[in-house]
Parts: sequence; C-alpha cells; structure tokens
Amino acid sequence: MKLQLTIIMCILNTLLLPTSFAKEKFNEINNFIQGFHDIKQFNGNVLVAQNGKVIFEKSFGYANFEWDLKNTAQSKFRIASMTKQFTSMLILQLVQEGHLKLQAPISHYLSDYRKDIGEKVTIHQLLNHTSGIPNYLRSKGFIKNNSRDHFTVDAFIKQFCSEDLEFEPGTKFRYSNSGYAILGKIIEQISKQSYQMVLKQKILAPLGMKNTGYDSTSAIIKNRVSGYEVNLTGHVNTDYLDMSIPYAAGSMYSTARDLMIWDAALYTQQLLDKTLTEKMYQVSTHRNYAYGWEVKKLSENASSQPLTQVNHSGAINGFNSSITRIIEDKYLIVLLNNTGGAPISAINTGITNILYGKKHHKAKKRLSQTLYEEIKKNGIKAAINTYTDLKNNGEEISEHSLNDFGYELMSIGLLKEAIEIFKLNTINFPESSNAYDSLAEAYLSNTNTPLALLNYKKSLALDENNVGARVVIERLK
Repeated sequence: MKLQLTIIMCILNTLLLPTSFAKEKFNEINNFIQGFHDIKQFNGNVLVAQNGKVIFEKSFGYANFEWDLKNTAQSKFRIASMTKQFTSMLILQLVQEGHLKLQAPISHYLSDYRKDIGEKVTIHQLLNHTSGIPNYLRSKGFIKNNSRDHFTVDAFIKQFCSEDLEFEPGTKFRYSNSGYAILGKIIEQISKQSYQMVLKQKILAPLGMKNTGYDSTSAIIKNRVSGYEVNLTGHVNTDYLDMSIPYAAGSMYSTARDLMIWDAALYTQQLLDKTLTEKMYQVSTHRNYAYGWEVKKLSENASSQPLTQVNHSGAINGFNSSITRIIEDKYLIVLLNNTGGAPISAINTGITNILYGKKHHKAKKRLSQTLYEEIKKNGIKAAINTYTDLKNNGEEISEHSLNDFGYELMSIGLLKEAIEIFKLNTINFPESSNAYDSLAEAYLSNTNTPLALLNYKKSLALDENNVGARVVIERLK
C-alpha cells in the first residue's frame, strides 16, 4: 500500500511539473513585459510558444489611443522588415520551380535595370545584403521629401534603387532595403503578377494565414492598429508613410497567431524542400545574415546542446517588431509593438533568458525621460547633475542619446534647456562635429547668430565634409 501511494505521488508530481513550469514562466514573462509597458516602452502583443504550444500570450495597451481601443489577439500590426523573410521564401520557391538561379545576375531577369550594376550583382547578393547597392533610406532628404509620395515599382527602382555601388558586390555586408525592392520586382517579372498576389497565392493562402497581408493605405483592413511614437510628453501619431515605398522590403502586416502558423510551416517542407530551407539559413562570410534571417549561435541549453537562433526585427513609422525562433528547442518569440522605438532587442533577449532560467535585465527608463522629469521638477541644472551622477556611477551614455534628447526638448519648446544639453554633449564629446553642429542649430533657433556661427565653424573644422555647416556659415556671414 505504501509502495503504491509512493508511485501515485510520483506520477502526480510528474504531471504537475509542466503546468507549474508553464505558470511560473508565464508570470515571469508577464512581469517582465509589464515593466516595459508601465514606462511607455512597449505597447502591443507578445506571444511565446514551444513546439506549437503557447507558453505566453498577452496584449498590452491600445490599438487606437484616440478611441481607447485596446490591442487584442486579432490586432494586425505592420511588421516592416520581417517582410524580407517572406520575400526570400518567394525567391527560393521560384528557384525550386526552376524559374530562377541564385547566382544569376539581376540583368538576367530585369533587362531594363542599369546594365553596369545589373550584370555584376547576383540574386544571392541581394538576399544577403552583400550587393553594394545603396539603401534608399540613407539617401539625403529621402524621409523628408519622398516618404509621403506614391510610386509605381518601376519608377521607385529607377529613381532610388539604381545608384552607384557603395562597394564591389560580394566583398562587404551592408543592409539594403533597395536590394529587396529589386527582388520584389524580379518576383513580379517572373510570375507576371503583383508581389501582393504572389505572396497570397504561394504562402498566405496555402498556410491559412488569413490575418496577414500586404498593407495598403487605402484598403479597409479589419483590426488594423494605428501607429504612434512616444515623445517626452506622451504618445503622438506617427508620420504618414506611403506603403508603396517599403514594398517587398517591409510592407506586410500580420498577427502574432498568424506568425505562429508561419513558424510551424518553416519546420516542414510544405513551402520549400529541405535543401533550400537549409540554404535559407546559410550566413554570408561577412555577417551572420542569411536570406531574410539573422542566424547566430546561443549558449548551450540544459542538454548541453548548442542552440541556433534565427531572428529578424522590423521598424517602420509607428511600429517595430521581431520574430525569434530557436531551432533545436522549437521556441518562438513574437513581439509586435505599435508605439515605435520599443527596445525590441532587449525585450527579446530578456524573454529568451527567462525561458532558459538565466538572469535578465528589468525595464529601465530612458535617459531622456529621466532627465526630462528632473527638468520639470527641479530645472536644467538639477538634470545635468543627475546626468553627471549617472555617468560617475558607470552608466554608458552615448553622444547620440544626448543629441536626440536635445532635439526632443527643442520640439516641445524648451529651447534654452536644449542648448544646455547640446553644450553638455560638446563637453563630453569634444571631437564630435555633429555635437557642435547641433549646438549651433539650437543657437540659431534662439536667434543667437554669433554663437551659432562660432559652433558651425567648430563643426566644420572637425569635419570638412559637413556641407550643411558650410552653407549656413556662408549665409550667416
């Protein structure tokens, strides 16, 4: 009888372990994400699963702040550059069908593309960002002057994806949305259909991903969430972006549950055979980037087996997102945020560490928010003292973060405070041309022409290629 009772207790303990483990992980992840949400660093949906079973799923905050509509499991988010993994899948499917070769040059498929580049750059190099074709987002004035305009695919590629090469193809890695726009056009050229239609026919419909698609500003899309940004005073509507621009590099929307379907399909040969699936995860010699996926090794798990993490994030006006798959243990982490600029990488790392029982860093206020609260409460001098204390205590504070904070202060009318922050940046980074340029701009906004001129000259002395400073100096003279 005693032996039977012992056996029964052992069985019960074994049955209870998974439930207890899942509940513990759920609570730990929930508290972790809530910490980011409480300080306005995450607003959206999170899904964590293993081998098709959900460990954690929850919606945080609002899909629309004006109407107080909360995010739900049905909320559809723009996933930005996560689109690239779908584009790479379509390309590999065309390879599988014999319509395309990875080592063939662009010109083989796009006869009207610029010849001197099209005959040198291969499909393979477009996929892993080693083409040397410049990223249109880095074109001067692009965001300000062109992001609201609607383009046809041909017009966009001709104007923004056909510039001189930055380096010899295959010799370096440099992330390029332009390369994936060209891939989208190649898909259309071979299939004789729009990218949107091919995506639906070859991936979304076969998998039953009914809540995923190619985003359109004009279309009515049920449960589509609105995009926002977070500034010093709270949430604001994000800037408009015409969705013809991100195209095959970043124009999709999806839900966490649909991305779970996508994850499951990638473990099968429903869409792609085994050989090409393996090819999809082969990184280049220049970076841990494969075909639409970043691939890296994680530290060993409890079974002392090395872990392979495939991941891609996305960022677009008002949204950022991430999908992470740990192949050996079949973990999936999906993060979908609609308030722009969330620390997605840090959140993703924290959840991964929780899953493997490792330490993780809790949410912490941004430097700008900490200093702004001090300015409101005690003034700019107190804020600078707080900055000094943080720095003396070993906190690494970049030039970029201080510079951004100065511009945030300018945007809400705190010009004198912004000048003090920019001055602080020049003191801490005296060799930075950009720091003096920003200070000069702030002085100019404050109609202090002599100090503006002085700092523009300092900026130009540190960087003779600062054309903007040279132009303003001549104008001020």
